[in-house]
Amino acid sequence: MIIDVVNLKLSAQRGLLGNVFPELRAVCVESTENLIYVCFYCDGEISAENKDLCECVLDDIIADFYNRTKEGEPEIEFETPIIRLDYPKKMSLKGRWVYYRHEDSSRYVD
Repeated sequence: MIIDVVNLKLSAQRGLLGNVFPELRAVCVESTENLIYVCFYCDGEISAENKDLCECVLDDIIADFYNRTKEGEPEIEFETPIIRLDYPKKMSLKGRWVYYRHEDSSRYVD
């Protein structure tokens, strides 16, 4: 199954509605034929409540794409890391940004 990047981005952005928390720095998505990658970058300790909010976003994305494969095609898999990367450390992009909080990029460090 070919996953349309526009549909994936819209699905992720819809999932983010009401689920963005202050420590969330960014979210990026990427897809291949049978894998959807959604990465959350967080600033500071990742609390259980914030993990739950990330899972709510994922639930919406999964609902949009799970079991939409045709017979004989492999099921879609999901890779969904939640990464602690404290500001001002620079984030690396894997895929396409669907959320990026405002930060002073002149203060980034590698």
